[in-house]
Amino acid sequence: MTDKPPLPARMFDPWPRIPIDTSEGSDFHHLNRTAGSAATGWALGPEGAYAQNFTLAEVVDGAVREALLHLLELGLIDIDSDRLNAAPGLPTHRERTSP
Repeated sequence: MTDKPPLPARMFDPWPRIPIDTSEGSDFHHLNRTAGSAATGWALGPEGAYAQNFTLAEVVDGAVREALLHLLELGLIDIDSDRLNAAPGLPTHRERTSP
């Protein structure tokens, strides 16, 4: 794992990004497929988004939640609580740095 860059000093300062290998066969690729399967299963399942006629925003929120929960429950990702709580604020929009 790459060392994490320091947190920004103030809210709304840019967050330094960690480079991620997204190529086929990478760890990210495997996690993305696992999370995507969990999210798709939730959306298409009998209690999921399509069965309940959710809005697009509800579908996205539910799918992201399901994917994150699945990866956390499997122990494949961890929450860095110290970093989360030390941050002056969290960016809600992702700056695109790769295709």
